[in-house]
Amino acid sequence: MPSRSNLVLGVVAALVVILAVVAAVIGTSRSPRTADLSTPAGTTEAYITAVVSQDHDVVEDLLDPALGCTSEQLSQMYRPSRASLSIVNAEATGETATVVVEITEHGQGLFDAWAHRESFTLRFDDGRWLVTGEPWPIYMCK
Repeated sequence: MPSRSNLVLGVVAALVVILAVVAAVIGTSRSPRTADLSTPAGTTEAYITAVVSQDHDVVEDLLDPALGCTSEQLSQMYRPSRASLSIVNAEATGETATVVVEITEHGQGLFDAWAHRESFTLRFDDGRWLVTGEPWPIYMCK
């Protein structure tokens, strides 16, 4: 006959498993948030999301044309298979902005993740923000 402490431990373990399953279901069933392209932070978020999802048309649309990035160059750039991002800081002065982002790239394993900070420069042109400079992970197109 199991002791009372083993029974309590079994119930607690079952509750933890149930909560983990509920959290996983909620986390995967949420619809993705749409980035606000009217802000430098939103444009940066949309750019990173497009890089990770390999949407080269969106990446090209959000990049400053002066960078000279071609579709071929964009298709050959490094991109993580999964990543999450957090806006650390966003500052706009007139028609330029700097957005600092912490990007966490996720590998295949449970503990296979690494984070790095990237700084994005944007310029306001023709009513919208464009990523310019040497943005992660392209750095140079010309």
